[in-house]
Amino acid sequence: MSKVKRMDFQRLYSLKEIPATNYLTHGIHSYTAKLIPHIPRYFIEKYTKRGDVIFDPFCGSGTTLLEARFLSRNAIGIDINPLATLISEVKTTPLDIDELSLAIRLVKEDVKNSNRKLTVVFPNIDYWFCKKARNELSRIKFSIESLNGRFSESLYRFLLVCFSSIIRKSSYADPRMAKTYKSKRVIEKVKTGWVPTPIQYFEDSIAKNFEKIKAISWHLTENNNYVKVFQGDARETLATLKPNRMEEVDFIITSPPYINAQDYFRSYKLELWWLGLATPEEVRYLKKRAIGTENISGSNYSAIPKSEYRLLNIILNQIWQIDRKKSHIVYNYFEDMKSIFKEIYHVLKKGGYFCLITGSNTICGVQIPTYKIFSPIAENTGFKLLEISRDEIKNRSLPPDRNHNGGIIKEEWITVFRKK
Repeated sequence: MSKVKRMDFQRLYSLKEIPATNYLTHGIHSYTAKLIPHIPRYFIEKYTKRGDVIFDPFCGSGTTLLEARFLSRNAIGIDINPLATLISEVKTTPLDIDELSLAIRLVKEDVKNSNRKLTVVFPNIDYWFCKKARNELSRIKFSIESLNGRFSESLYRFLLVCFSSIIRKSSYADPRMAKTYKSKRVIEKVKTGWVPTPIQYFEDSIAKNFEKIKAISWHLTENNNYVKVFQGDARETLATLKPNRMEEVDFIITSPPYINAQDYFRSYKLELWWLGLATPEEVRYLKKRAIGTENISGSNYSAIPKSEYRLLNIILNQIWQIDRKKSHIVYNYFEDMKSIFKEIYHVLKKGGYFCLITGSNTICGVQIPTYKIFSPIAENTGFKLLEISRDEIKNRSLPPDRNHNGGIIKEEWITVFRKK
């Protein structure tokens, strides 16, 4: 460990002239706990060359994938959340601007001049949306679906992302909160006469995102590199990539979910339901499958879970004394990540680099230095630790209250490994 290179990442990227975090299509749709683009950009430039294949098994809303393509690399992403993969695809795909302009004009005219609706039904829809919002969102959805098949699939998906980006704003859920929650602030707004205006929100979203997609389309006109995004489970990486002949990559960079820190499916259930990406039953299933979930069942909590790593066992014992179930949640998280390390080891070329961005959780008052536990797991898998960097979290477009059950995450640790 003494030979491992240690550095402060902020000192590195503060020396370089870099754009704001929402340049190009990075701000096309909000997404909780996004990476800032500077982190993947720095390490992609450092460890790869043009034409290399970059892989992110937890691609989220596609920050790494966009940076990779912008830097003339190829990129592959996997995420279990179908909304994340939709945003990633749209964010990284240039469009024919003339065709897009025509489609936008048609959909706006149809929304304004027609009362046709696409009926959308899901649990407690009346609780989350007023009648006016439901009516306008249904009209927008109908107009978008009416264009499906008349234009390219990529263009249709762009319109869906614009629609998705206004759903939280059109609801009674507080847009400042990570979870879907009707706060006192929103209740007071409603009492004082606030009524959402989804059609206006949609037009604003289209106007903003049109400029963003136009910028990326201009930048990537001569770029023949590809981005491939798959909705799936990182624990089944080989099964996902092999049938698509993408089982060998040059560089892996990812930021896995935190333990018990963010319920992405609860956060985006309204968007998933309105877009028809997942039924309520499918959302519950995906939530149970998510890495770091607290929805575990069938376990016998009478025994302290045991791992092969001393530091983790100390932490598990401390948490078990306070909350037995959470001790098993933490254990399951690291077991899942151990299986993922094995999967990605097999898809990475020999001598390739693996960059891992993690935060340290606090569960039941017990701090978990995740990167310190991941390092020996990665080394036992066949990776060699090369360097460790620290990045203080100042702003990740998160709501003010970041203190979920996983604790307030104040910094990230970036560890870089090499496949032996």
